[in-house]
Amino acid sequence: MDDRMKITLVYPSYGDGSHSRYFPFGLSYVAACLVEAGHIVTVVDMEGDDLSIKDAVKRTLDSSPQVVGFGGMVTRFRFVKQLAEKIRRELPGVFMLAGNSGATTVPEIYLKSCGLNCVVLGEGEITSVELVRTLQEGTDWHSVPGIAWLDDKGELKESPHREMIQALDSIPWPAWDLFPVENYVSSMDHRQKKVRHMEVLASRGCPFNCVYCYRIYGRKVRRRSPESIIAELKELVTRYDIKYSGFPDDLFTSDRDFVMQTCALLKEELPDLKWSCLGRVNTVDREMLQTMKDAGCDWISYGIESGCDDMLKRMRRGVTAEQCLEAIRLTESVGIHADGSFIIGMFGETRDSVGKTVDFCRKADITAPMLFVTPYPGTDIFKTALEHDKIADVEKFLTEMNSADDLLVNLTDFTDRELINLRDWAQGTIGRNYLLKKPLTRIPALMVKHFKLRGFMGLVHDARTFLTSLLRRK
Repeated sequence: MDDRMKITLVYPSYGDGSHSRYFPFGLSYVAACLVEAGHIVTVVDMEGDDLSIKDAVKRTLDSSPQVVGFGGMVTRFRFVKQLAEKIRRELPGVFMLAGNSGATTVPEIYLKSCGLNCVVLGEGEITSVELVRTLQEGTDWHSVPGIAWLDDKGELKESPHREMIQALDSIPWPAWDLFPVENYVSSMDHRQKKVRHMEVLASRGCPFNCVYCYRIYGRKVRRRSPESIIAELKELVTRYDIKYSGFPDDLFTSDRDFVMQTCALLKEELPDLKWSCLGRVNTVDREMLQTMKDAGCDWISYGIESGCDDMLKRMRRGVTAEQCLEAIRLTESVGIHADGSFIIGMFGETRDSVGKTVDFCRKADITAPMLFVTPYPGTDIFKTALEHDKIADVEKFLTEMNSADDLLVNLTDFTDRELINLRDWAQGTIGRNYLLKKPLTRIPALMVKHFKLRGFMGLVHDARTFLTSLLRRK
């Protein structure tokens, strides 16, 4: 008799609109651990396979699961809710759970709105295996550390806290083969380039304390060994013929010695592989950047967020605009492309602060989408937004989440229309300044990039943004 549990893991869509595909590392690690524990695991990947709700439900039902687990960040809440309702209707006795940032930060909403048996809090690898084991054995699953559920009175209950996994090398590699991996490998990467790519997680955690960021992996950084990272990259090259990779960790550059050791191995064992990472402006120096460049790094994305020192203080960034500018210039000087992310709409945002961000981008000679600040659950600005009655209905707020390109919650003293117009002006002006500095090369490149992403509408968007920068005033 086969006593293995049949588990179906569902990865919801990100949302509406065109976007690059990002491989679901969290769910793939959980899948790998469950397979290692001897269970039968099926994955229904809405994102990777472009599945509708109807198709995702059908695939889930066809797998005849005993357990259904939902992954995905809090921005996918509405899909989890729709999927869970339909699956519960067809499989009333199936055990359903969810994990990741949303389930961890607002567990009661997930449990009540989605009809789940429980949610996993924080890291899910060990918790999921232990939880399934109790279900398999018929013992009390409520005693498994790291979960939450609703009792018979509908009140939230939590089991004892589970400590973070310290030995990251002990976790099996992602279960790539259970996912439509070719759809991820062959998709456009974060640079909107068509190159075979797959990223690798090198660490978990971030030591900094920005008000808009929720750190599901905590503030203590845990790192894999450089040897383990290189071994996984070599496997990806061999198995999927990848030509490009990257480290989408919260902060790859947080430890200089770790970066230097990893780069030494990359240069020696994978000299032809190009890669990117997320960095922080006060964690890099010229020698480190040159070493990264020599090891194949061609792109670093820095969380700049604002060119105004007052806003950076409000965000608790711990850096100045001048430090950001110097880091970008230093990165570009060694031959690595420096990218920046920017947000608008923090508490205290003014026309002057936005103008300083526009001026910063002109000096740095960079362009990037300017996204609206979104108070994600678990962040300090989420708590502040609730205190200031900026979010009247949390479940409605979660259901409306899509991308930060849309204004969801206005934390400023501007009206919604004023803030949207200010964002459009700033983004258009930043883009115009960047394009007109080298118009013969940059304008055609941007048109090709956006045409690949959105077709003719991408070109229309470019034209509209350019006109906005000329016609609207800050």
